[in-house]
Amino acid sequence: MDASFRAGGLASGMDTNAIVEKLVELESRPLGLLRQRQAAFRTQISALGDVISGLSTLSAAAADLGAHGVLSTQARSSPKAFSAAPGTDAVAGSYRVAVKALARPAKWRSDAFADGVGVAGGTLRLTVQGTAYPPIAVADGTSLADVAYAIRQSGAPVSAVVLDDGTSSWLSVTARDTGHPPAGTPADALSIAFTPDAGATGQPPGLAEIEAARNAQVEVDGLTFTRTGNVIADALPGVTLTLTSEGGAAEDLVLGTDPDGTQARLQKLVDAYNGVMRLVQRHLAVAKDADRATTLAGDSTLRALQARLQRVLVTEVPGLATVRTLADLGVKTARDGSLSIDATTLASAISRDPAAVNALFSTSGTGLAAVVKSLVTDHTRAGGGTLVLRQEGLGRTVKDLDGQAAALQLRIDAFQQNLIRQFTAMENTVSGLKSIGSFLAGQTTQQQKGS
Repeated sequence: MDASFRAGGLASGMDTNAIVEKLVELESRPLGLLRQRQAAFRTQISALGDVISGLSTLSAAAADLGAHGVLSTQARSSPKAFSAAPGTDAVAGSYRVAVKALARPAKWRSDAFADGVGVAGGTLRLTVQGTAYPPIAVADGTSLADVAYAIRQSGAPVSAVVLDDGTSSWLSVTARDTGHPPAGTPADALSIAFTPDAGATGQPPGLAEIEAARNAQVEVDGLTFTRTGNVIADALPGVTLTLTSEGGAAEDLVLGTDPDGTQARLQKLVDAYNGVMRLVQRHLAVAKDADRATTLAGDSTLRALQARLQRVLVTEVPGLATVRTLADLGVKTARDGSLSIDATTLASAISRDPAAVNALFSTSGTGLAAVVKSLVTDHTRAGGGTLVLRQEGLGRTVKDLDGQAAALQLRIDAFQQNLIRQFTAMENTVSGLKSIGSFLAGQTTQQQKGS
């Protein structure tokens, strides 16, 4: 509606502006209803997007259990020479582990420098793990502290500090990383060369290796693993070993099933399921006095999804003996459709058949990870998922309504302009008639005075 219109009504005495506004308001009601429908459809599109997002979370949770298993493990021994951190792929078992050697970095040190003595001018060249770094120019008479700073700024992965015992100082350079390339030698870890300038008067640094780089060695059940660092993640599947001391006797590493950790992993799936089911139930519910045509209440696509989700709970995985469904893991359904875990039933399943607990999700093609993936794909696949198609259909409806709204707005604008023209013409006519009436009245008065 054009708020700038002022019909006035001065001639007719009618509030023509209010009349036009009211008539245009009545004419605009269909447009308002159309906009309400558009808003409702956009809300449905957003709601379907929330459900799709929830399904993606559910699929990721199921895929994680399928790839890494439901069972969680924990270290049940306390070795002194190392610590063990089981990950999602760790398997319960017992191992004999002996730390033969800890990895150490290469260390170089200069000759002793008396207080106030500068370093001879020249060029320092550092090679670390086979990589040569830009040469460092040292001005004649430079202090050890300035040389250490220049080394730190060179980009080489080393630390450089000055050690001082009160009478003498030394430049100490240590490789940042422990060990050396497996195919090389300890000398490849760090080498430092100094070329003095001709005529330099300062003291040459005299840098030399004081401790060779060394790789870590650990024995696991008699097999030796050599690594460049003291944190080893590939000797035992899913277990990260951190070596802390060397030379001792072999120690026992016992990995056992962690019931609390297992329940926590399963809980992620339960939470994801509950989240998407709550969304579905909320959008399917019929609100009092709601226009069902503008909501997802009773939507057949969501009802089909709800039924598929409920079937997951009773799906049996073929080939398993004692743990065949989620219920066998202690997953139970409340009256409102939400899931929870019975810790006692879960612990019993773990004790009875731990392999089946993992197989429930990991079995190729028929495990619950595959079942959930199929369900989610059927509903969320780009260009073909039922929820995606529903969204696209609603999007087309909104676009069609945009066209209808534009046409309605043009009709309303034309209607308003027509009213303005009509009322303006009426005002002009009334004004003219009033002018004629006034003229005639004046003439009559003059005639009466003349007679």
